[in-house]
Amino acid sequence: MGASKMESTMMSTSGAACAVSWAPDDIDYAAIMQLMTAKHTCELVDRHVAAIRKVCKTCCNGFLLKHLEPLVELLKLVVRRLSEGQHVFALAICEITRVASQPFVSCKASDMITYGHFLPSFVKVLVSVLNYALPIPDEVLAAAMASEDPDDVQAIEERKSMNERIRIEIAHTLACWSRFGLEQDTTEVQPHQPLIEAVADSGTPNLRILRQSQVLDALSSSFRAEDSPEAVIITLGAIRDMSLYRPLARQITNSGLISNLVHVIRVNLLGSDVLLVAAEVLWNVLELDWQAASEALGQEEVVECFRDFMGAVLSRGYRFKDKIFRNDMMVLLMYISKREENRPLFAKTGLMALLLSHAGGEARRKVLHDSGVLRELLGEEDRPGPSLGNSPSKDGKQSRVASVALTNSQEDMEFRMLLWGTLSRCCSSEPCAQVAVRCGFVPALLANLDQQEMPQEQRQWTSEQRRKVQLEALSSLFQLVQYVPDAFLEASGNSIVLQLLQATRSREVQRKCLNLLQVAVRMGPKFPEELGQLGAVGLLIELFTDKDNPMGSRQLCASVLAGLCAENAENRREFRKKDGVEAIRAEVVYRPDETTDNHLFYTLCVVDCVWSAVVGTRKNEIRFLDSGGLFSLLDVLEVSPLLLKRQIIGCLADLLLYRKAAKAFTQWNSQATMKGALKILLELWQSEQEAAGSMDKDGVVRELSRPLNPQEPPSDNNDWMLAADRPESRGSNSSMNSSKASMRLRQARNFADVAAASMRSKGSVQFPSRINFGGQQQSPTSINANIQSLQGKGCFKGGRGGGGATVAAAAATASAPKPAPAVAAHGFGRELLDRQDSRAKIHSVLRCIGFESQEALTIAERQQMELVKLFPTAAELETWIQVQSNLEQRGLKPIAADLKWIEDAIADRQSEAGKVQALQRKLADERRSEELAGLNRFYEDIRGRAQIRRGAMGGDGGDEFLGGLPSMGSDDDDDGFSSGDNA
Repeated sequence: MGASKMESTMMSTSGAACAVSWAPDDIDYAAIMQLMTAKHTCELVDRHVAAIRKVCKTCCNGFLLKHLEPLVELLKLVVRRLSEGQHVFALAICEITRVASQPFVSCKASDMITYGHFLPSFVKVLVSVLNYALPIPDEVLAAAMASEDPDDVQAIEERKSMNERIRIEIAHTLACWSRFGLEQDTTEVQPHQPLIEAVADSGTPNLRILRQSQVLDALSSSFRAEDSPEAVIITLGAIRDMSLYRPLARQITNSGLISNLVHVIRVNLLGSDVLLVAAEVLWNVLELDWQAASEALGQEEVVECFRDFMGAVLSRGYRFKDKIFRNDMMVLLMYISKREENRPLFAKTGLMALLLSHAGGEARRKVLHDSGVLRELLGEEDRPGPSLGNSPSKDGKQSRVASVALTNSQEDMEFRMLLWGTLSRCCSSEPCAQVAVRCGFVPALLANLDQQEMPQEQRQWTSEQRRKVQLEALSSLFQLVQYVPDAFLEASGNSIVLQLLQATRSREVQRKCLNLLQVAVRMGPKFPEELGQLGAVGLLIELFTDKDNPMGSRQLCASVLAGLCAENAENRREFRKKDGVEAIRAEVVYRPDETTDNHLFYTLCVVDCVWSAVVGTRKNEIRFLDSGGLFSLLDVLEVSPLLLKRQIIGCLADLLLYRKAAKAFTQWNSQATMKGALKILLELWQSEQEAAGSMDKDGVVRELSRPLNPQEPPSDNNDWMLAADRPESRGSNSSMNSSKASMRLRQARNFADVAAASMRSKGSVQFPSRINFGGQQQSPTSINANIQSLQGKGCFKGGRGGGGATVAAAAATASAPKPAPAVAAHGFGRELLDRQDSRAKIHSVLRCIGFESQEALTIAERQQMELVKLFPTAAELETWIQVQSNLEQRGLKPIAADLKWIEDAIADRQSEAGKVQALQRKLADERRSEELAGLNRFYEDIRGRAQIRRGAMGGDGGDEFLGGLPSMGSDDDDDGFSSGDNA
């Protein structure tokens, strides 16, 4: 048998003598082959069959591994004789197949290694018999039955019976092979781990042999024509075990077995338990090979079959097994609906309407039926016969739709959750969304959240059951509010969710409500306006200030408040009246070591709330400044990771448009390093320059035509290595060098892969022309728009509106349900975080304070400051060069006036960049001179001390020591000094 059987056999056998006692080693397969192929004995078919049966009787407990090679040749010959019409060999094949279901026997410990490679060939030849043992066609049977010769009738009956016996034996052998090794005692399965997870990738030795033999190709051909119930059941059991192994699951999909499994379910609908096995196989294949299997099942006729299945089980499935099958079908539909291309078929085939009619309770389903909406959506107006799930009444009219009422049993609760999740996902398709609106799916879900009127069927439920239903309803509404926001508004969704948020005591329900509100406030101006009128601002501030709430919930409150106040002046006014400014200012801190929660994302949401609810409203800004909010932001800026730094700088860029804030900005000094805010920003500027590779080792602009983002890295790798040695504007205690900050940034990036799907411009500066400030060059559409956007003071407020979530909002949804494709389509994530550039924000901040500092700047900081001042001109220069490059790539030749305009614009800006470059080089020379002067003073001090010591000793003992000191008076040497003479 398979490798596992042989390994176990090898371990159980004590030696060759034990094996030979019942499996003789003297079987001469060569003699049997000679008997079957010799000229004078090849016609003795009965003797051939007898010889084969004798071999099988001798090896009744399993064939020897060392006989595999001649056994494969013998089996090939037998199959060939059967294919030639010698049906008497069918009995021999049944005997061989029956013995093959037993473990193979090893006489030596090395037999598996020596002969095991013949096993896939043996299985392949054995399964090939199925091509010659297919069910006899009906027309052949009819012709034989019509014959007057009873011998012909008997022969065809015997052939039919023997073919069925062969298929059953082969199916049984494959079932034994595939099942062996999947038992608990032979498979390493962790506690509470499904078997499919344990064997999906590694499989078992037998499953790996079946994969090599390509057994599923022949098995699928036979299964399509199978008419024996016994063979169908046994074959399904074998396929079920094979489907646990991912490569075999892919073979099931590629061989076309999926459509046959759907047919098995249709034939046995609400009948035998075979349909449960077929559903389990489809489940395994969809789980292990989702992409190909969902595409194979995404056919209109297949979805129509599922509609018929669900219609039958929802109307007549009263048994426990029927409910299990119903839930299995919903799991399959859930997998199918994950493929976006399949979702329109749910509406087209009527499956969406059928499921929606059972998603809202018996009363809503009756209303849909009586109004005729259900029949219209099911597409039954032109369909002959009774409608889906209906039965005609005595007077010929259509009776009311039959239905099995849903209870609070575990199976029905699982069905509700699967049903709602699948339907809400399908609503991303416009046809499905229209059907959901007509069937009242959103009001049906909101009815489960209504605190004033409890649904009739829920009055006998426990509180835990109601809580689970509320959680699932909120998860579904989280997606629906993005697809059908108008339906959510019309059903008073905001009011119901706010009432639930205020009344619930469950932390999970509270969090789900906040997740829902977080995405709702960004679906248009109507949501913040209505929520503000309902008192959402005060409620959220109360929840935010409640320290008993977990940090995750308070983080979501800050994100929802940011969305409410972003584009609504009335909500910002209410935010101030409810003391929201003071509450949010108290949370502008970054202390990740004081909590196990993700403090980075919490602070991101707090800064986002400050940006949206405070900045831009003068009274809120005054109150924020009076409470020390600006100084708190700068304190956080110094110690926070890069992701949070960029968010804070963007907020500061808008806040400093207020003169009082700009004045306070220059007065701040770090309590830890005594640095001013300008030095902190220059440190970050230098880090951005280093990331872009725009400076050499002396801190001078490397490429004059591209001062900010060089087109190509320098060819000299040594320059890049030396760049790490140049003087930095930041000190050794800078937060940029903090290992904790780096660790937090990496953690934020990991979260951002999932959470930052709806990130907007608040995390990165948006320019109308999409200038290359992040390292990725893009063609501008208007040079004048670029210049105005760079020089205008309010350019950073553009990203606050538009209904888009910000970086902080994306961070707040890190643990929320997966965002819908409509939000995630922007593709923001780790790549965007790597591409962000805060130099434009830094320039805007420093421009507000006039590029002035109350503390002295080092030469390296003065070099950076000169480039900061040049930033608008440098950005314009790179934009002009990019325009010129795009014209050349497209082969467009501008007219002479435009060409002169482009060249003059580039020349003027390159001239200004050249001046800055010259000034930076002059400052670099000045720094080098200061370093040399410092070294000279150091050595002169040593010489002076040595002379004093020599005078005190009264001799020349110091001459030998002084002779080795260098002299710094000459600059002729490469190192800036030469060896000095003796003193």
